[in-house]
Amino acid sequence: MLKKQHFELLKLIENEKKLPKIAELLKLTERSIRYKIDEINEELGTRKIEIKKREFFSSLTDEDMTKLIENIEGESYVYNQKEREELIILYTLMKKDKFLLKEVAEKLGTSKSTIRNDLKNLKKILLDYNIKLLQDDKLKYYFAYSEEDYRYFIAIYLYKYVSFDKKYDKIFFDDISYFRKVIYKEIKEEYMSEIESVSKRIKKAELDFMDETLNILIILMVVSHKRERKNSNLNIENSEILEKRQEYLQLKNFFPDYTNINLLFFTDYLFRISRDEKDVFVKFKNWLDISIAIIKIVKMFEIESKVDLKNIDVFLDEIFYYIKPLIFRTKRKIKLKNSILKDVKDLYPTIFNFLKKNFYYLEEVINEKVSDEEIAYLVPFFHKALQNNNKLNKKGILVTTYKENIALFLKEDIETEFLIDIDKILTLKSFEQIEKDLDDYDYILTTFSVEDDFVKEIKHTKIIELNPILTEKDIKKLEEAGLTKNKKIKMTTLLKVILENSSDVNVKKLINSLDEAFSEKIYNDIDKNKFSLGNFLKQENIFKVNLNSFEEILNKFSNLSFLQKSDINDIINKASNNNFYSYLGLKIGIIFHKLNTKNSQDSTLIAINERELDINSKKISTVILINSNCEKKYRGIIYNFVKLFLLNNEFSFNNSRLNIYDYLISNI
Repeated sequence: MLKKQHFELLKLIENEKKLPKIAELLKLTERSIRYKIDEINEELGTRKIEIKKREFFSSLTDEDMTKLIENIEGESYVYNQKEREELIILYTLMKKDKFLLKEVAEKLGTSKSTIRNDLKNLKKILLDYNIKLLQDDKLKYYFAYSEEDYRYFIAIYLYKYVSFDKKYDKIFFDDISYFRKVIYKEIKEEYMSEIESVSKRIKKAELDFMDETLNILIILMVVSHKRERKNSNLNIENSEILEKRQEYLQLKNFFPDYTNINLLFFTDYLFRISRDEKDVFVKFKNWLDISIAIIKIVKMFEIESKVDLKNIDVFLDEIFYYIKPLIFRTKRKIKLKNSILKDVKDLYPTIFNFLKKNFYYLEEVINEKVSDEEIAYLVPFFHKALQNNNKLNKKGILVTTYKENIALFLKEDIETEFLIDIDKILTLKSFEQIEKDLDDYDYILTTFSVEDDFVKEIKHTKIIELNPILTEKDIKKLEEAGLTKNKKIKMTTLLKVILENSSDVNVKKLINSLDEAFSEKIYNDIDKNKFSLGNFLKQENIFKVNLNSFEEILNKFSNLSFLQKSDINDIINKASNNNFYSYLGLKIGIIFHKLNTKNSQDSTLIAINERELDINSKKISTVILINSNCEKKYRGIIYNFVKLFLLNNEFSFNNSRLNIYDYLISNI
């Protein structure tokens, strides 16, 4: 009879062929390893594993493994509590609508009191999956659940034991025991042939998802197919959106034998776990809260690392693409098998510990504890962001009395010509407000003459006067001041050449790929200032009011033609239901809404009320309304406000509209 250690040995030789290494890992002598190999071959009745020159050579087949598993030693085997709970699920929830305590006790060969205690613990575990364990008046146990919750739970249960190789048909062999033999037998008989069949069809469908995502889908499809014969009571929301997705069309083509409700259910799973953010607000009514939570984590990272991350838009995109599936897996208790946790802890312990400490921002919103394995997958993104930030570019500010569009052109021209990051564009008024922070900059670039007395006060920062449109004389002046010429190719110039020679190109994907692959050689001058608050906020869109209700503030917006009457009730309802509404702290509320106006310039509206108002049980005196016509740009706006208000800032009511505007522009 084979024992557990024989299977530990078999598992190891799948990846490690050197005898000395195997002996080291199992803490056995090489002679002992040879004896165990002989015992395995004897059990098979043929020599399938050989050791030549202290190296393993195996010709084991799936049939051989099946034979070995069936002969696992099971005499006098005593299940532990965890094993009993797993088997109770297997014999009850997966097979019976109702059961008696006596039936389970006899099946597992233990006492009724032991099973009763197991059921008490199992009851608590199942509640995390929205499954209730109850008793009727005849003392029979039964389960109450939604069909969706049931299918996901069973799929996750099976996924723990089923491991997909290239053929999608193997069972995990690590930690084999008599318990695993029982599990294997039950799963193999009822599920494995169908899993194999579905997996082959999934391959043909060529769905563009990670292997782990598709593996769970395969099991979910098998479970759903079996359940359909008993129960098809599925409630699928937003079916009209799901039917338009490419995944639905692919599944419908390759699985015509599945009902439409099932195909929508599978599409819904792929949508929830996918990394794209299309229609994200449909599935997450609290997506604004989630967005703010993630941005708070990012901002805390900047504060703790003492950096202002460059290309923050690209970085946030990368983070948010991962967040949606992270939330889904966390809520459904799906554990990642291919964990990078150990490697991350070894390579980037500081970043991992930071994220683990600060992830409570998100955990409070989703009301779930996020696993270390999930957090670990975010660590490389933060590491990469820090590395990208370590360029030797100088840091400067541009102070101008000219209009915003002229200032932006000047900023772009300077950054194109020289290795300098112009952090802010300031008016003279806002410039005066940040005098104390000037030592953080290498250069102050102006379009006017600065008084001599002021120049003398500046010790470490160079002040350079320029023309509003960069001239050759200005370029020479900047060179003489110590700035290094930028030898990078402009992204717009490079794209022009590429697009002139190819029409079938995903421009956004191309830009990101070029930016990532050639960051040291390409200057990305595309939409560089899209996160600047000046692009979203106009001075005239800031209102100082003294009103009695949230509705009156919205009517104020409406009276000034920024908001349609039809929007008001919708916004009030969303705020009261906490949909696309969030509380930033310090009496500030932020609302995300798709306005009826087509004027994208009016994308951010701010009302500062003299008195506090109660909105959704929160005391609010400042309302920030963001127009969703900006699409994904809303994150840039939120990032700016989180950056400003995360710590201890707030509006002062006594300030004028202009002062508030200058304060926002200069501090964000």
